Amino acid sequence: MKLRTHLLVALLIIGMIVVPALPRAHAASGTYFDSIVVVAMENQHYADVMGTGTGSSNAPFIASMLTLGATIPLYHGYGAAGRRISGCSAGCYTAQISGSDQGISDSYNCCINAPTLMDSMASAGITWRAYCESGCPRGNDHFPFTGFTSTHLSPNIFTGSAVSTSDFVNAANAQTPAYFLWYTPTDCNNMHDSSASCGTTNPVAHGDAYLKTFFVGTGTIASPASGSLFASTTFKPTQRTLLILWWDEYDPAPVLFYEPGVVKQAYVSSSDLYDEYSILHLIENNWSLPTLTANDAAAASMTEIFGASTPPPPGGSGGGCLLCGSTSTWLFAIGGLLGLIGSLVLLTIRARANLARTRRRMNSLGR
Repeated sequence: MKLRTHLLVALLIIGMIVVPALPRAHAASGTYFDSIVVVAMENQHYADVMGTGTGSSNAPFIASMLTLGATIPLYHGYGAAGRRISGCSAGCYTAQISGSDQGISDSYNCCINAPTLMDSMASAGITWRAYCESGCPRGNDHFPFTGFTSTHLSPNIFTGSAVSTSDFVNAANAQTPAYFLWYTPTDCNNMHDSSASCGTTNPVAHGDAYLKTFFVGTGTIASPASGSLFASTTFKPTQRTLLILWWDEYDPAPVLFYEPGVVKQAYVSSSDLYDEYSILHLIENNWSLPTLTANDAAAASMTEIFGASTPPPPGGSGGGCLLCGSTSTWLFAIGGLLGLIGSLVLLTIRARANLARTRRRMNSLGR
C-alpha cells in the first residue's frame, strides 16, 4: 500500500510540474496570421500590374493570385493621410520597417540608429530572416536590414552573391521556419529594369514570370510544384501565413495580400488611407507589438482585408477543435489530467484506508 501511495504522489507531482517544465506556446500566434512573407518589388504603377484590381494582361500569374487575395488600388507608396515618405526607394523601405523614412534617400551609408520592427519582434520571441538576391546589388536602398545599427550585422540577413530563391524556399521549408521572412530580388527580377542587360523590354511581364517560377514552379497555385515557395512548410494548408507582394513606391502603387482562408478572396478595397506605415501597423497589431513612431501609430491597420469579423484561431486549427494548434494547450491539458487523476486516486486510497481503520475499531469494540 505504501508503495502504491508513493507512486500516486509522484504522478500528482509530475502533473503539477509538467506544464512549466515543457516548451511554451508558439511565440508568434497572431490575430490574423502566425507567419508572414514579404517579397519586395519595384517601381510600377498599380494599373500596369493589376489593372483595376482584377488583373492585367501584362501579369497573368499575378492576376490569378488576385482572385484568391486582396488588393488596394489606392495604396499610397509616398504616404497617405498627411503622412509623408520621401527619398524612395530607400525611404520607402526604411518606413516599412522603422515607421519613418529616417530622412534618407538612395545610396545612404550604414547605419541608422533607430528602433525597427525586427527589434520589437526579437523582444517578443518572434524569429525573422531576410534575404537579398545575388549579392544585393542595390544594398541598403532595397534591403533596409543592412542599414540599421541593430540589424546590419545580424546573422538573420543573407546577402551573399549566391543567394537565390532556392535559399529562400529552403528557409521557408525548414522544420521550424522563421515567423517573418523577407525577400528582395534584383532589379532585373523585381520589375525595376527593362534594360538589355536584363533580357527584357517588359519588366512587368518578366517579373510576373519570375514570381510564377518562385511561387509555384511548373505547377499552379492549387498544386504548386515541389521546390517552390507555395509547396513549402510555411505555406502548408494548416499554417496561417500571410504573403505580402509589395512594391516600394509610386502613387498608387501595387500591393497584394494572399492568405488562403483568411484574406478575403478577390477583395478590392476602396480605402484611400493606406501606405507603408499601414502595413507596419498591421504587423504590429497582429502580434501586439508596440508602435515605433507617430506614423505607424496613426496609420489605419488594414484589417478590412480579412474575411471574418472574428478571426480564425491561431495555430492553424481552423475552428472548433479545443486542443488543436497550440502546444501549450496540449501541455496544460495533459498536465491537468495527470494531476486530476493523481489527486482522485490518492483521495480514494486515503478514504479506503480511513474506512478500513474505522471498521477495525468497530470490530475491536464489538468483541
